[in-house]
Amino acid sequence: MNDFSISKSRRFWVISGLLLSSVMASLDSSFVPIAFSDLIDDLDTSTSHVVWVALGYLIAATGPMLFMARVADRIGRATMFGIGTLVYAIAMAACGFADSVSMLIALRVVQGFGMAMFLPTTFTLATEVYPPEERGKALGIMASGNAFGFLLGPIFAGWLLDAYDWHALFLSRIPIGIIAVGLGFTIFGKEIGRTKVERNHYDIVGAILLTLSLFGLLFGFNRLPVEDNHLDFFVWGIFLMGVILFPIFIKHEQRSPDPIIDIDLFKNNKKFTRAGVAYSVLFASFPAELFVLPMFLIVGLEIRPWDVGFLMAVGAVVTFFISPQAGKLADKFGAERLCTVGTVMTIIGYLLMMLVPLEGSIWILYIAMAVFGIGTGLFFSPNNSIIMSSVPPERASMASGLIGTFRQTGYAVGFALIASMVTAFQDRFEENWAGAAVGNIQESSAIEISNFFHNGSVWSPEVLLYIFKMSVILCASILLITLIFSIPNLKNSRFTNGGTIAFTLFVGIGGMTLFGKTSLLKMMPSNISSTEIKVVKKPQAFYMESKLPVNIESRFALQGGNDLFMSNCAVCHGEQLEGLEYLGVKLTENEFVNGHSVHELANHIKKGRPLADPTNRTGIIMPGFPHFSDNELNLLATFLKSRE
Repeated sequence: MNDFSISKSRRFWVISGLLLSSVMASLDSSFVPIAFSDLIDDLDTSTSHVVWVALGYLIAATGPMLFMARVADRIGRATMFGIGTLVYAIAMAACGFADSVSMLIALRVVQGFGMAMFLPTTFTLATEVYPPEERGKALGIMASGNAFGFLLGPIFAGWLLDAYDWHALFLSRIPIGIIAVGLGFTIFGKEIGRTKVERNHYDIVGAILLTLSLFGLLFGFNRLPVEDNHLDFFVWGIFLMGVILFPIFIKHEQRSPDPIIDIDLFKNNKKFTRAGVAYSVLFASFPAELFVLPMFLIVGLEIRPWDVGFLMAVGAVVTFFISPQAGKLADKFGAERLCTVGTVMTIIGYLLMMLVPLEGSIWILYIAMAVFGIGTGLFFSPNNSIIMSSVPPERASMASGLIGTFRQTGYAVGFALIASMVTAFQDRFEENWAGAAVGNIQESSAIEISNFFHNGSVWSPEVLLYIFKMSVILCASILLITLIFSIPNLKNSRFTNGGTIAFTLFVGIGGMTLFGKTSLLKMMPSNISSTEIKVVKKPQAFYMESKLPVNIESRFALQGGNDLFMSNCAVCHGEQLEGLEYLGVKLTENEFVNGHSVHELANHIKKGRPLADPTNRTGIIMPGFPHFSDNELNLLATFLKSRE
């Protein structure tokens, strides 16, 4: 429905409700990565597992999204919006009470499915309450809202983690969820979003194939590069499942009478394809800024999460104010030109992040975030306008759903790759430096390795800064795809696409290799090479002779004897066996202790020695310990002999 007699106040409440739910959903994508360190500690898990708190949410939100957009056409978009926000809000509240990483991942999957239900409807519902000539304005508002939530997430997460813990990330938004659900069921009335499209077919198989394919691909991207998972047939099996199912999904969609994705949109509409790829790749670059940067600042530099949130706010606020104006500028200068300028600014923002120092002020990051925000603000609205305007009216709902799918898929793929890269680099550092530590190495190398582990090893500021800069190089290089696909009037061909990918790989791999060679921190300690490390059968101390094997029974005896002595004898003989005046004699270099065996000493301790005993030459009573077991007596006697 396009009823342009809708009052401004009614339009305001509709847009407000749509924005509130969209921002609430986009917050989640950037909320959780900042809390990874807290989640690992509190839920007793690891980085490789906790990343699925984010990935599970992204997959569940992306796979069914297009299918749910078709269901929304059948039951009414307003109805689907209300149900989706309800499912999302309930799951969000439940996440705050999760007591294990498995439960949290499961609840996040449900939460993601709720997002898949309502998010595709937001763009189409927004355009329903605006006339055609103001469609760009509506899309600009929704795009800025989504981006604002996406980029503003770290701010709220930083404050909540600083003041409370990770539970607050979910529990604090319960009031917002209640308001969003209330608006979702009341703001549309009987006319907005109530149009229904009769369908004889629902592509359930396509939705399942797409979801399983995404899961398999993301699982492989995340797991194969780390640890020894490349040797695990199970991991390879899931990844190959994703690889195989994706072309099956494409062929199924081409045969489906009512597909969730019209493949002809991509085959016959080059403008739509280029805009969609550019949008998805832009979001694939975000994990460097939304995941690795906060981790480096909070864990590496130990900056308060609240302060990190303020830093992230710079980019979010700039994006929020630029994005609505970008729609107007796109009408004047052309949407593709504005997207090109926006991508260049985003790349410059990333490159400025490379200047962040290990010590001293991080003011350069504020400039970088501002430039980054300008770039994304100039890109979002014009790009979404290209996507929506390049499809026929009957495909508007599908295109709206694809905007969310492009965003979620891009971010999910980028997040999986960046998270695996972080883990892989940390594993490589730890393997090389720990391996060097057990070799026969020089004193200077040993000191370097000792300092490396003393300063935090793979979680040290040096290593995290190294990883952050590597991720920035990778993400800035993949933005070249977005840049090339945004250039106006560029002919889209297999040669162009192949050349774009090849150029991106060359820049990315070349840039990371060059940085690795010029960085002060190396994967291997600077004074040794991998060829100099010897494989030894027994652990050796740094630049020292091999340690002799330790007699476990003897060590246990000394430890147990020490405990018995401290609790029963030290009150008279002193903690250092030095002997206390009028209470006990000195037991080190004692002729009686030296001249008797362990068995004889044990009997002596058991019986004691009264003052009237003829052998008493000290004039001090020694109480006996008849209640000690034979084992305790032997432990105590052995300890005394060891202190001779």
